[in-house]
Amino acid sequence: MVPTLQPWLSVLALALAPQAPVDEGLAQALQRAGDNAPEIRRAIAEAPDEQRAAMRFLIRHMPEHDLKALQADFLLENLALAAEARAATPWAQAVPVEIWRNDVLPYAQVNEEREAWRADFRQRFAPLVADAASTTEATMRLNAHIFGELGVKYSTRRNRPDQAPSESIELGLASCTGLSILLADACRAVGVPARLAGTANWFDSRGNHTWVEIWDQDGWHFVGAAEPDPQGLDRGWFAGDAARATPGSREFGIWAASWQPTGHSLPMVWARSIDWVHAVDVTARYLPSTAAAVDGEGNPVDAEPRVDLLFAVRNPAGERVIATVTLRDPVTREIVFTGATRDESQDANDFLVASVAPMSAWMLEVARAGKRWSYQLEAGNEARQTLSLQLEDSANFQLTGQVRTQAMQWFNASPEERAAIDFSELDTQLRRALGDPDREASIRRQVWEAYRDAAIHGETLKDVQADRVRHGGHESPYTIKTVGERPASGWPLVIAMHGGGGTTQEFNDSQWRHMQIYYKDQLDLGGGYKYIALRAPNNTWNGFYDNYVYPLIEKLIHQHLLYSDIDPDKVYAIGYSHGGYGAFAIGPKIPDRFAAVHSSAAAPTDGETSVVGLHTLRFTYMIGSRDTAYGRAERCQKFAEQYRAAQDAHPGSYPVEMFWIEGNGHGGLPDRDFIRQLYPYTRRTTPAALHWQLTDPVVRHHYWLQVEEPGKGQRLDARLAGNRLQVSSTERDQFAVLLQPAQVDISQPLQLDWNGETSEHTLQPSVRTLCETLLERGDPRLMAPLRLSFER
Repeated sequence: MVPTLQPWLSVLALALAPQAPVDEGLAQALQRAGDNAPEIRRAIAEAPDEQRAAMRFLIRHMPEHDLKALQADFLLENLALAAEARAATPWAQAVPVEIWRNDVLPYAQVNEEREAWRADFRQRFAPLVADAASTTEATMRLNAHIFGELGVKYSTRRNRPDQAPSESIELGLASCTGLSILLADACRAVGVPARLAGTANWFDSRGNHTWVEIWDQDGWHFVGAAEPDPQGLDRGWFAGDAARATPGSREFGIWAASWQPTGHSLPMVWARSIDWVHAVDVTARYLPSTAAAVDGEGNPVDAEPRVDLLFAVRNPAGERVIATVTLRDPVTREIVFTGATRDESQDANDFLVASVAPMSAWMLEVARAGKRWSYQLEAGNEARQTLSLQLEDSANFQLTGQVRTQAMQWFNASPEERAAIDFSELDTQLRRALGDPDREASIRRQVWEAYRDAAIHGETLKDVQADRVRHGGHESPYTIKTVGERPASGWPLVIAMHGGGGTTQEFNDSQWRHMQIYYKDQLDLGGGYKYIALRAPNNTWNGFYDNYVYPLIEKLIHQHLLYSDIDPDKVYAIGYSHGGYGAFAIGPKIPDRFAAVHSSAAAPTDGETSVVGLHTLRFTYMIGSRDTAYGRAERCQKFAEQYRAAQDAHPGSYPVEMFWIEGNGHGGLPDRDFIRQLYPYTRRTTPAALHWQLTDPVVRHHYWLQVEEPGKGQRLDARLAGNRLQVSSTERDQFAVLLQPAQVDISQPLQLDWNGETSEHTLQPSVRTLCETLLERGDPRLMAPLRLSFER
């Protein structure tokens, strides 16, 4: 046989042939899928040849929790329906493949629950847009039609901001984000590229907003969900605000969601810890092309100084209603502005906006349901002034926005500037309002809204976005999750503290992770709550019960009053072991911050825990009879003797209770469902009798009592009955009272009996005092219009 080189040449050719590139992104996705990888592989294998590249793109960029949970059938149906929509119309076919894959194919917009909406929406809405000439026309038809068909409207009473379509449809209510998810999904179902866009905070710090962007042949355009405008896209009430956004800023910029990674994550105020929703900074497209100023509707105006008046009209129940607002020249009576206010079906940040000269005077007219009201109005110097017009049953209305505007000016001012602001006119309004609970509540609401929206919370917002709380060099990270549905009054807040203490960082971190799941979700309470698992700021034994802890906890509550829609009267603290020691200190020291507090597997700390201040707070603790280390069980028994003595001395007070678990040691206490025991309790802020044993140099408030330079060994006991205040004190020569009008008769003087010495004091409620006490306490229920200070 003659030797041949053919086999060797074949081997050499094979070795030199180009190899198919390895799809590293897909390989990593399959690895992250874990036990669900077979489903992901099947989705790729069973995708039609012409669509397999699209399936690979989708899977390559799926979030990890989707990779571990979604089934092949779900992904294959989503792919087939998206391809079907692409083939159905000329404008869908004209969408570039890279945009189709990123902004039509994905089955979700942001972090909403995953569900198969595409088939239903395609069946419902494809006929509506079948003869549309473009994606723009299709979007306009959808926006004008789908919300009526689905029966969904805007409301702040929705369950959560990021509702999936089925939840919004079932409830009939959605936030701007929920409405945007519905519209963007409907667009994708018929082949229109659509994505969510928005800002975490408007330029004036009044809050976030979400809308929809859709793609047409000339690029991306924006549209407000459920806000159809027959004049086209790139219009809306928020255009002027968007024109003042800050490029590159996660807080004040405008960002649009993306399926594929971009190097940035979408700033989502409802889920700040999530970093797997990708985003692009689109702020530049919203900025004016020239330096010309724009008004509240995004229209150019003269370069001369202007201020925006933002109008809302409310009925006697406080609900926004549609009314005609007119501004007339006070001399000539000529109409210079007219428009209609928004009702509760529109976004809460959607105001009727009039742009006028600073300090200009106007005749303001409001017309509704055949009635007309008038008012002399003077615009201030603030760039944006929110005026809430409260209609009354009589022939008048209350311009409550004046309170908000002046309070906002005060909060944004320096301490020196604050002293010069004159509240005398508003104080007259306040005194007149105190006989009318609705009007008083309206003034308090204006002050709270001014404080909440003031430009003084920048560092607080950064902390919330980073899921951390800081005070005096100490920092505690936390996780936060939502359980159940939002109650009408806002979200209750549960603060859970972990075990561990004086040990390693790794062990305390593991205990913190365990606390994130330790207390079981309670879904049958008649309402939901927010659950925070708080990490101790260090790895010491007293990590949760040292002097830095109490301001830290107050700051944590304050954060979420500002940014998480928390009900201030439904805040709870609960902890186990190390965290239980924290509860045993936090509850007695700052009881006016909580509705209820519970401690498990811990004990009171000498010199830090006093039963005296628990006269009103529901405080419980659970201990095993065999939990004898560090004298825990014995200390708990002694504390029981103390609270029972207090209950005997003050019948009806001291709602404290011990749960003694016979035979139980330190671990395994039956408390994992204890949130359901706390949930029914609501905070009381104005008990008639206060007993305060001071145990540290940092806590300055106890319900309606306030002191300067607190210290151990000091004590105050106070009882308010009508306008008679009896106070006994030990080692205190100064205190103040912060009173609500419902506690006293402001037309009569206050009679003080302090350690047997009597005096008489005039009661003068003040909006300035409301602002000052709110700045000090950061809690809308603890601010007070009356402050009297006493000193010897």
